[in-house]
Amino acid sequence: ALEIEHLLDPGYLEQTMETCIHEVMDVFYRPELGGIIVENVDMDGNLVDCFEGRQVTPGHAIEAMWFIMDLGKRLNRPELIQQAMLTTLTMLDYGWDKQCGGIYYFMDRNGCPPQQLEWDQKLWWVHIESLISLLKGYQLTGDKRCLEWFEKVHDYTWSHFKDPEYPEWYGYLNRRGEVLLPLKGGKWKGCFHVPRGLFQCWKVLEQL
Repeated sequence: ALEIEHLLDPGYLEQTMETCIHEVMDVFYRPELGGIIVENVDMDGNLVDCFEGRQVTPGHAIEAMWFIMDLGKRLNRPELIQQAMLTTLTMLDYGWDKQCGGIYYFMDRNGCPPQQLEWDQKLWWVHIESLISLLKGYQLTGDKRCLEWFEKVHDYTWSHFKDPEYPEWYGYLNRRGEVLLPLKGGKWKGCFHVPRGLFQCWKVLEQL
């Protein structure tokens, strides 16, 4: 909505921003689960004990948090920025593979086996979006935990996803961080997350 702001009615844009903030931070954000963000709820906003209802997607949650930080900055709501920054840290700690490194693709909030067979893969977009959210969190709050996590995710990302010979990123790694699919473009991996992510990180680092 912000990208096409010049095409939208100001009242509609304001309503859209408030709706998005409410849905992400009041409906899908669950303090009773330790402050994680779930992927699905029922029509009334309640948790459901099924595959979809238990699904947690760390990449979606972390990506959403830098959108929320941008909105918090625009709307001059520092409490929103703080909550989004803390949620980024919570989701990273929750989604980080303590054994092999990297961020899981899908998780089950009850620790049950996820239905997605690719649940333990490490994907390019999850990691670049995390880098954006961590840098923005550090820039807007000064919390050094964001910088520490940024360095950790940065080191994993650049040592695992980038092809050293032809420097585009691989998209899909197995749990151990090995290249699972050698393709660098497909239906889902287009010219979007990596250029946008690097641009966002560059602009924040310039300001820092």
